[in-house]
Formats: sequence, C-alpha cells, structure tokens
Amino acid sequence: MSIDSKAKSTTTEAGSTEQYDRSLQRKRKCNPARPLYRVEDEAIAQQVAMPKSIREFKSFGKLAEHFKLSRMTVYRRSKDPMIRQRIEWLRMHYKHTGALIARRSWEQIVTSHVEAALAGNVKSARFCMEVAWPKDGR
Repeated sequence: MSIDSKAKSTTTEAGSTEQYDRSLQRKRKCNPARPLYRVEDEAIAQQVAMPKSIREFKSFGKLAEHFKLSRMTVYRRSKDPMIRQRIEWLRMHYKHTGALIARRSWEQIVTSHVEAALAGNVKSARFCMEVAWPKDGR
C-alpha cells in the first residue's frame, strides 16, 4: 500500500484512521501591502525589514520580552511565509521611499557637493566627477 506524499493519516477519537490531502487545506492569502493581523507578527516583520542601526529592538530577545513571548517563538514566526512576504514588501517600500527622498533633495545635495569640491574637498570632487561623467555611459 503506497501513501501519497501529500496525504497524511490521522487517528480520531473513535480510533479509526482518516486520510486527508494537505493540498486541500485552506491556503492563507496575504496582501503584503497591508499590515499583518497579529501585532506581534507585524512587529517581527518591521524588526527584520529595518536597517540594524535604526531598529527599535536590538535583538529578537528584546522583542520577545516586549510581547511576552519566547525568543524561539519570535525566531520561528520570522520564518513564516506570510511574514517573509511582508518583510520583502517592507524592504522594497523602504528602498523606494529612500530613493524618493534623495531625488527630492537631489538639487541641494549636488549644490552642496559642488561648493565643497570648490573649497577643496576631494571626496565631493570625485562625487561631482562621477555625476557629471558617469562611467557606464548614461
């Protein structure tokens, strides 16, 4: 007798065994643009997605203490597929937001670098040279 790799046998209270197909289980759908349902899960996603230098909690242990969970529970939840999708979306969103902020103030950035380059700052001069004459031929 061969058992399908997706099928699993369980024993009910009466002692009979039932077979069910894991592929028929309800699949969780997640919109990564919306916050997760559990506050703890959303905090885990934001913790992992944030750059280390600006994280509110410096470790999973501190995050676990704040939500009164064990450190391993927080670690295991961070591997959940829904939380991973949310982490990837948050990282992409943070990257685009940072690029937008830089683009908005690009004129000020270049102006300050030009002034610094004229004053003798070598790093600013290199920056101005790379912007004016890019190597990739844009």
